[in-house]
Amino acid sequence: VADGSIERTILPLMSILAMSAFLPVSEIANIGRQLADTLGSTRRLHAVEQEVVTVTDGAGVDDAAARRSGGVSLSLDHVYFSYAGTNRPALADVSLDLPAGSTVALVGPSGAGKTTTANLFMRFWDPDRGVIRMNGRDLRDYELDDLRERIALVAQDTYLFNDTLRANILIAQPDANDTDLAEALERASLTAFVAGLPDGWDTPVGERGMRLSGGQRQRVAIARAFLKDAPVLILDEASSHLDAINEQAVRAALRELMSKRTTIVIAHRLSTIRNADFIVVMADGRVAETGSHDTLLARRGLYARLVAHQLAGNRAVFEAHGKVPQDTLDKLDGPILP
Repeated sequence: VADGSIERTILPLMSILAMSAFLPVSEIANIGRQLADTLGSTRRLHAVEQEVVTVTDGAGVDDAAARRSGGVSLSLDHVYFSYAGTNRPALADVSLDLPAGSTVALVGPSGAGKTTTANLFMRFWDPDRGVIRMNGRDLRDYELDDLRERIALVAQDTYLFNDTLRANILIAQPDANDTDLAEALERASLTAFVAGLPDGWDTPVGERGMRLSGGQRQRVAIARAFLKDAPVLILDEASSHLDAINEQAVRAALRELMSKRTTIVIAHRLSTIRNADFIVVMADGRVAETGSHDTLLARRGLYARLVAHQLAGNRAVFEAHGKVPQDTLDKLDGPILP
């Protein structure tokens, strides 16, 4: 090097040494980015850890009747509720009485408060004012695990864990045996589907159930409800992802399940709600009207308008296809004119 020359055999070695010397320097930028990500994650974890727990266990209720199938009574007494960060109340002065073993349908436009009402029954939140009761006892008196063991939920969007189909269904009843599991699959019209899987009910479903279709995920939720056999059943658009064939198969099973417990049905389809014991029509977080299907139609209020709108849509679809006789089209409009 002193005389301005270098052995040709040394040059490659010097190049490798130079690159190795600067490699730690180039890593500093990556370390900086990783540190920023770590700090952000730490802040979020700290925020979660410091979050105030608003829904806590009650002292506990010894209510053997509420543990059995056959239904329990539910009620809301002048309930008010608002989501954090919003000025508009999601529920305002809502009062309802649901007799044990009854089927109650909650209907209304989007944002009326139907799903919020169902979530309050499960104590995902507590009301700002008012009281929600099960068998006459304030829900805040129950331990959370005990309360939620008494309620089965079939939601529009079903969360599945990255595990097997068996494990995802057994969440509802971890100590269930294979016979109980097979019966739940049969009643949810999943038997044929499971038979076609490479590992049967031990087949992984993927993260959030990505290996299943929307209808199949919803039927898994229905299988969970059959397996849980809870005295309260909440159906939140339980058939929204099912095709016509599977909906017919599952609807019969749901009727059997609903007949043995207190059921809350949230749905937009007239066929799903018209046979409920009574219907609660909600609008802007309040109860607009209540009654049976025929009674509400006779009043010609909000429910009658919702039904008329749905039937008009059905009529337009049939007319567009031009395959339905006129007398059938006329029958679609029949219920609006009692």
